[in-house]
Amino acid sequence: MRDPRLAPVLAILVLVSATEAVAAEKPKPRVVLVEADGPEEELSAFVARFESELSDAGRLTFSDARLSGATLGALVAEPEGEAGRAFRAEWPGETWLAVSLSPCRVEVSQVRYTDTTPEGYRFERVVQNVRVDCPTSLRLVDAATGKEGKPLAVTGTANYRRTEGEEEESSELEGTRDAAKKAAKKLASLLKK
Repeated sequence: MRDPRLAPVLAILVLVSATEAVAAEKPKPRVVLVEADGPEEELSAFVARFESELSDAGRLTFSDARLSGATLGALVAEPEGEAGRAFRAEWPGETWLAVSLSPCRVEVSQVRYTDTTPEGYRFERVVQNVRVDCPTSLRLVDAATGKEGKPLAVTGTANYRRTEGEEEESSELEGTRDAAKKAAKKLASLLKK
């Protein structure tokens, strides 16, 4: 049997060890998106998925500073200048990021065949196979030194089948979202090293 007087001591020991474990946990690297270039609709889909993927993985902290007015070129040119110091104070982070979305390449092949409605009317049906490739590049800069690292390049893809005339969202959006997922995964593994 345990001595009832030891229960408070054991509880305190458990709390102390849990607090030490949290304190020993390494802080997550913070990535700050400084600028992004590409078609507005695709860029919006990319940033939303990119942020979601980074958040879900829980390995990085992400901040979107695109509305700050800063450009990556100006920050890299003078990282210790007044603009660089002001930007770091407002948007703290270890890595500055610029995203560039290239136009997506869409390939569509189609098959036509005759079909019959339940009422017996014949009509022509067109089925399209769509493949989308969306190249994306990320420029990474060390916020402390202004040194630019090797750019990350990813290509998002989407493959699906649709019937001609169906109203759907842009095929480029799905490819762009896939690029964001791949970019988030690559970035998280690169910055975790």
